[in-house]
Amino acid sequence: MSLDTLEVKREELRLEEVVGEGTSQIVISEPVTVPEPKPPVASVIDFVARSTINKITVLPGKVVVDGVLDFAIIYEASVPYQTVHVFHAEIPFSTFVEIPGVEPGMVATPTVTVEHAVFEVRPDGRSIVVRAVVMLTVRVSRTAIIEVVTDVSGIPGLQVTKEMIKAETVLGESTTQAVIRETLQVPEVKPDVVSILDHVATIQITSTTILPNKVIVNGTISLRVIYEARTPYQTVHVAHFTIPFERFVEVPGVQPGMTVLAAGQIEFISLDVAQNGRAITARIIIEVTVKVIRVQTVQIVTNVTGVAGLEIVKELIRVQEVLGENRAQGIVREIVDIPEEKPLAREVLDSSSTPEVRRVIVAPGKIIVDGVISQRIIYEPLMDPTQTVHTLHFTVSFSEFVVLPEARPGMTARVSVQVEHTNFEVPPAGEPIMVTKVIMLTARVFKTRQLHAVVKVTRGKPVCTGTVTANLVNVRQGPGMTFAVIAQVNAGTQVTVLEVQPDWLKVRLPSGQEGWIFAQFVKHDCMPRG
Repeated sequence: MSLDTLEVKREELRLEEVVGEGTSQIVISEPVTVPEPKPPVASVIDFVARSTINKITVLPGKVVVDGVLDFAIIYEASVPYQTVHVFHAEIPFSTFVEIPGVEPGMVATPTVTVEHAVFEVRPDGRSIVVRAVVMLTVRVSRTAIIEVVTDVSGIPGLQVTKEMIKAETVLGESTTQAVIRETLQVPEVKPDVVSILDHVATIQITSTTILPNKVIVNGTISLRVIYEARTPYQTVHVAHFTIPFERFVEVPGVQPGMTVLAAGQIEFISLDVAQNGRAITARIIIEVTVKVIRVQTVQIVTNVTGVAGLEIVKELIRVQEVLGENRAQGIVREIVDIPEEKPLAREVLDSSSTPEVRRVIVAPGKIIVDGVISQRIIYEPLMDPTQTVHTLHFTVSFSEFVVLPEARPGMTARVSVQVEHTNFEVPPAGEPIMVTKVIMLTARVFKTRQLHAVVKVTRGKPVCTGTVTANLVNVRQGPGMTFAVIAQVNAGTQVTVLEVQPDWLKVRLPSGQEGWIFAQFVKHDCMPRG
């Protein structure tokens, strides 16, 4: 049988390959204080815990996660009528997960779950000790370019095994660097700065806007500065600053409507103190990476059998397979009052909306999404002969859900939100303005799938055959007279030579059985192989 007609189809995939996953548990024990206006606590009835991830640091072999747990504590008050109240408490946490093979630059996706919590009320009823068991799960991925075999044909008898995967593939990826210069004013309540002792900075991407062939990235840099004050005792103080930024990244081929992932990294910071000690000049170098992705369904060949002489090369791949995807529309309404310092509105002339997802909760059968929409409107004032145009900034909160039957707590989810339509109703009095928005939410849930994909199929070395020259020739288990006899063959039997040694041949019999024959009983012209 000729192997010259072999046809192999390949496809290059840019996949988000899963490098590894890991989990870690921590026990948090922290006292929290009941705010003064609220009555003291008699007993805790229930609680709701939500997590916010503030910082993710990928180190060699481990991922460090810093965040905050927000507890809404519902309690019975220690008052005659035993009224029920609620207060919020934030508890910071920091932990790490060891994942072999992880390197800086890879993408880590953490999920935090509060598995259990108990509350100990202090005798005065003004403080509670919160003890919580927290589970942290981290999945680390990287963009990998893999050429897989999608079909093998051309030879009768081929048996090709295929598996279907539905995964996110990277259409394009680009990185840009930028230098941000900002003069930061020290708050009036804080003393003058003599010198800066230390600083901590984190970067957060708040929104992305897709234009043809480019992506606009908006974000903030949170900077905490520890400094020596110009006071007689040289006290040490802390000042917090938030620095907004906007940059664009060119990504050829990107179009509005595509899914974009953006990440930022701070590479360098320098801080200079002004002579009067009331200002700090920050120079920050940031790197912004943008990936454009789409969901692609691909049939991958996992095995090829049925024809001898083919060499198959497989590679283990771990992908984030899209387990389910769905969309949902929501209507968000908000009544907005115009600040006293601004004139009343006659008509809204223009507007812009930027949605931001604040929290994603994977619940059984659905994805719950909380977020805000930053809104800017340009309006004409109600009673102004000059018709000067004014602007108004405000935020609109939303909470929606997307039905996904495949969703289960603990899964990784990705959500994007788009504002499809905005309407403003301005009453004759000029306020309040009724804002109505139609938003589209797209949600996906993932699971890690591992499979051995065929990446190469080639014609092997030519099959060498031989003919047995004697009758009742023993076929043994190994190359030697001490090995057991497993079969006998007679003169004229055609065998396939698999391995050549000085005195013995490893052969495959017509029945498919393999064994060893003394070399002088087989006529062949095979070269040594093995």
